[in-house]
Amino acid sequence: MARTRLKLLMLAVILPALAICWRLWSFQLHPAAHHEYKIRAESAKLRTLQPLRGSILDRRGDVLAESRSGFDVHFVYSDLNPRHIVIEVVCEELARLGDFPSAAEMEAGLAGNIDIGKLESLLRQGLPFKPEWMPLATWIPPAAAERIRRRLGPRRYFRDHFELRAMEDKPLEASQPHFGLWFRPAEVFRMELTLRRLSQSIDRYDAEGLMHRLQLSLQKIEAMVARDIRSDIQSGTDALFTRKKERNSRRIFYRRGHLLAPGISLDSVSRIEYNPDLFPGIRIVDSSRRVYPHGEVFGALTGHLRQLNNQDLKTLEESGRLLDRYPKVSSAEAFAVLRQEALRPNDVVGEGGLEEHYDLSLRGEYGMRLQQVGKNGRSGKLLASLSSTRGNDIHTTIDSKLQELLYRQLWAECAHHGHAAASAALMEIPSGAILASAAYPGYDPNRIRDASYHAEMNAALGHQTSDWLLDRPRSKALYPGSIFKIVTAIAALENGADWEGAVDPLRKYECLVGEQKPFSMRCASRYGHGHLNLYEAFEASCNNYFYYLAARHLSAGSFNQWARKLGCGDLTGIDLPPMGGSYDRGFLKNPEGVKGEKALCMYGIGQVQVQMTPLQALRMVGAVATGLKAAPRPWLVKKKTPDKIHTRNKRTAAIIQECMKRVVSDPRGTVHGKSGLEDFNFAAKTGTAQYKSNTPRYHSWLVGYGPLPKPSIAFVVVCEKSRLQGGDACSPIVRELMEYLAAKDPRFRANQEGPANSSGEAGGERR
Repeated sequence: MARTRLKLLMLAVILPALAICWRLWSFQLHPAAHHEYKIRAESAKLRTLQPLRGSILDRRGDVLAESRSGFDVHFVYSDLNPRHIVIEVVCEELARLGDFPSAAEMEAGLAGNIDIGKLESLLRQGLPFKPEWMPLATWIPPAAAERIRRRLGPRRYFRDHFELRAMEDKPLEASQPHFGLWFRPAEVFRMELTLRRLSQSIDRYDAEGLMHRLQLSLQKIEAMVARDIRSDIQSGTDALFTRKKERNSRRIFYRRGHLLAPGISLDSVSRIEYNPDLFPGIRIVDSSRRVYPHGEVFGALTGHLRQLNNQDLKTLEESGRLLDRYPKVSSAEAFAVLRQEALRPNDVVGEGGLEEHYDLSLRGEYGMRLQQVGKNGRSGKLLASLSSTRGNDIHTTIDSKLQELLYRQLWAECAHHGHAAASAALMEIPSGAILASAAYPGYDPNRIRDASYHAEMNAALGHQTSDWLLDRPRSKALYPGSIFKIVTAIAALENGADWEGAVDPLRKYECLVGEQKPFSMRCASRYGHGHLNLYEAFEASCNNYFYYLAARHLSAGSFNQWARKLGCGDLTGIDLPPMGGSYDRGFLKNPEGVKGEKALCMYGIGQVQVQMTPLQALRMVGAVATGLKAAPRPWLVKKKTPDKIHTRNKRTAAIIQECMKRVVSDPRGTVHGKSGLEDFNFAAKTGTAQYKSNTPRYHSWLVGYGPLPKPSIAFVVVCEKSRLQGGDACSPIVRELMEYLAAKDPRFRANQEGPANSSGEAGGERR
């Protein structure tokens, strides 16, 4: 007996030793097999580190947009809400048999039979809930019960909390016993229990509020669940619950987190993470929130953030830049190459404005931690790491105080006079730096992802303007009306000629009452203006004079040539994303399409043949301010090179500048006497374009520059669908603007030592 024991002991020692020796020998002969074994024994987990998005600042450093670190509560559908999947599957199977309750009816029955408050109280006391098991569906035929068991059986949640039981009573016509589906309420209602506990840990939300937010998210998710279940039934597969399709995109969707409560406090985070067992299906996610302190004042200019769509994900995946869907990275060097322009599926990108145009610079680059993971799942040795890189800050040319002033004034004038919309912009001369670009209505980028906000804005503004998301200064093309007479006058002075020779600015033309022959057109003044030269016609904005210039001295080609030189019909070049189509290009009719004297006349007064955006009008008046040497290109962050302008007549610029000066200083000017603007030292031109021929509504413009004689600022103001004409509609806004500029530069104040030129009388209706 003793010898037998000794032999067994020796075998127990020798056999493991031989096994170890054989393994070591095999590793020496097969190094590849050794490497494979080592990889299987050790695995590494890669964790990406989200960068903080850069800020957008004005010229003083005031924040227009910034990212603030915070924490969000996410829920995982497959963990928090598996009961919905179970009930959907059961109802799909029972629906084949006829008159069984729907999923909604089952949910309502559950909610009516369970006292959640009582359940929560008993569980906190460690007492059982009675009854422990409750019926969900009864008299399920054997075939349906078998399909339910086959489809739901692999799920642990179903096995632990639901049970198919044979009914004690059997229908007379049935050869086999029917079944009932029973459930354990204490576990099945953990979603409601979790929300109650969350409401006690998060001060901002109550249980009902969290349930409401959850239901809004579940509407889309459960629609997909129902669609997938039906597809699986028809195909005879089970993509939801079988492992062979675990990499399916739908399973990724079910397992990823969905936002439940954004921006919770650090104290709430501590309470939740300290007791993770009380919050099943809940994740705390580090997040950075984009904040826009000025709200709607800069909404369209800064843009906002949006989530990646399917096309974005496809493009990123094809280029190998979609994080979380790439081969494992084994080094920081490899990740450093990958992370450039890389994003995760749940990331956000800029949409519209500066957020979109400078998105790549603002968003920064991801970091990484490559950490060894042992067999027990615990974190092990740190193999490699790479810090995330914060996005670059964007310093703009914007004056936030001026922008705020303009927005408030635009809002006040729209509310008081009933303008459908209004916009204004200022630009430095000659650099082209934009000081302000404001519009009303604007939108609040802090609320843009809230569906209720869209409904609220559409209800409030839809009857007036439905395009409230537009950046109106750069993307709203309108008929310019009489401000286009600047182009007409320049083209006439440069290219105009008739049988009597070149256009003479001092040569007079008679503006008669009523219909003007031979053009069959009328002036805006019902009394006529009498005999006028170019200076006087410009002051009074006489249509008949410019009909004469257009029809007798110019061609459609001349209009097109000078309109394009001054910035019409083309992108301004501002560093903002283009809208496409005619939004920010405006409209300039091809010369071949302008036929007849009447078409030329309408071209001459800025109707029908041309549409301009406010920024295009700003380029035009900026070119006049530079003495027609160059057309500045507006910019916000990166300076743009202006387009040079070559003129034939050296006097052209001086003549146009004098014309625009008299619009303000001369009593017959369309700006003189409006809101006291004659008290300021600037040059301007008004414009009034009829919105529709059958309505007394106008697009009213006022463009200008100052101070004189060396201008440093050019501006544009436009009121859309206004009941007032150009000078009347825009002058209160320009008055506030001039007061602001004069406080900084006294040269904007007019010289009050002598009276203004009082010769002549007002020539009819001012435009």
